[in-house]
Amino acid sequence: MRVTIPRWVQLILIPVAIFLALYFSKAASHAVWVFLVSTIIALLLNPLVLGMRRIKFPRWLGVPIVYLAFVAVVVVLVIFLGPLLVDQFQRLFNAVPGWLEALSDLLGDLEVWLASRGVDISLQFDAADIIDWLETHGTESLGTLVTVGWSVVGAIVNLILTVIVSFYMLIDGNRIFRFLCRLAPGEPGVKAAYVRGLQTAFSKFVRGQALLGATIGLVCGLAIWILSWELVGVWPEGGQYALLFGFWAGLTECIPYVGPWIGAVPPVIAAFFHSPLTALIVIIIYFVVQQLESHILAPNIVGSSVGVHPLIVIFALLAGAQIGGILGMLASLPLLAMLKHTLTFYEFKMSKAPWAGDDGIAIIPARSGAPPPRRVKPPGASDE
Repeated sequence: MRVTIPRWVQLILIPVAIFLALYFSKAASHAVWVFLVSTIIALLLNPLVLGMRRIKFPRWLGVPIVYLAFVAVVVVLVIFLGPLLVDQFQRLFNAVPGWLEALSDLLGDLEVWLASRGVDISLQFDAADIIDWLETHGTESLGTLVTVGWSVVGAIVNLILTVIVSFYMLIDGNRIFRFLCRLAPGEPGVKAAYVRGLQTAFSKFVRGQALLGATIGLVCGLAIWILSWELVGVWPEGGQYALLFGFWAGLTECIPYVGPWIGAVPPVIAAFFHSPLTALIVIIIYFVVQQLESHILAPNIVGSSVGVHPLIVIFALLAGAQIGGILGMLASLPLLAMLKHTLTFYEFKMSKAPWAGDDGIAIIPARSGAPPPRRVKPPGASDE
């Protein structure tokens, strides 16, 4: 379907709407963020609610069941995986002082080797000061990084608001659907197809990315665990970090282009302090996994994904990070997928009629045999 945008809308309303949207997003960023996360949760759970409707569960009963099941899954994952991840991170954190000592010795040997060849340069650093700072301030800095400036009370309030808003969005799903259909252009059937397409585009993207991240995390964690087997003997200490590195690889997989490489940095550094050969083996493993992800897993699991230019994806990631931090960066991509659905569902055409002319909005069915609707053009207006 083609939607022709009048000249005066292009020159006046669109710039004003963009300005107001940016101003409102900045002024009410907290409220926008809560509703954004709530919308994502509601859209993610809505297919399950619709599935329960097909087996004769009323919506008022299906929504609480689905929501309680979702919360239960999250709680179980936190209870079982949380302590293991914290324990492995603590082990990794405790190993840092020894790595710094080894790095200082390595740089000292390199400094002597360079001095023997006439290159006088100081490469060593005082590892004791760094170790002392980590032991006294490391936990405090880690807490600041994890909370990202949020206080504990603020995080709890945001969580409660998100739960309440997303729950009401699911309860009033039919009413919201009808409201969005009224806003969309076209015939009633076209409107319904467009709104359902938004749900489908979002759900497919999120499910695909979640499955891809889980697959990559499982493969990377399993590979590091295998390296610690006594039969293999490549990295005996790696097994105690396998779950942590696998979780990190799966999490960073959600970041396009650079995510797989960011996921490889911590295990490569940790493996290097065991031996350079071990680090090389880990690099090769992650490179092979990245090639499998790019050529086999991603095309079959996620499909075409967002399907827009990489520069637009990077801009969306930076904008999401500016608004909502890491979670905002992750939320920007499914929203971009929904925008892509809008631009492909409707064919937007900029009118070239005189900007003061009342050329109207023409909605022309793309696949219909009926002639397009006639418009009344003002005198002197062009045919375009």
